[in-house]
Amino acid sequence: MRRLIILEGISQDLGHSEISAQLGANRWVVRSDIKYMQRNDDPGLILAEEDQAQIREKKVLLLTEETRHFKQNQRFQSMTGITLQEMSFRNMIDYNRHELLVVLRSDDQNAEIFKLSKSVQRTLKKNGIIIKRWKDNEITERAQEYLTIKNLTLEH
Repeated sequence: MRRLIILEGISQDLGHSEISAQLGANRWVVRSDIKYMQRNDDPGLILAEEDQAQIREKKVLLLTEETRHFKQNQRFQSMTGITLQEMSFRNMIDYNRHELLVVLRSDDQNAEIFKLSKSVQRTLKKNGIIIKRWKDNEITERAQEYLTIKNLTLEH
């Protein structure tokens, strides 16, 4: 009986104290029962934890959709057709175009990237324009594609 109530509580994503309140037992009793079920690979516990994971995913999704930045990004995307992150990426490439073209045309991209100021390097890394590979920094493929496409349209 106690096992079924514990499994039902877990599948509903209740905390140990809430389950113990339903049982009218000490919280430590519930915790020890759960530990016992974990050690014995209880199939009911596995199913209850899967249900719990699904409920948590739904909660996270609902909370994410309620956040201010999510709504702003949705509104921006509906107006422009691109996300705020993509717009920021494009703006950073356009703003640092000259430096990035110098880096792209050089034989040693890592050395050219290190010639940039630390704040510029940090901003470019944050926006996914340059990436650190093992010991070397380089321009990402996505940024290279955008630079070459944008550069071709400006030349013609």
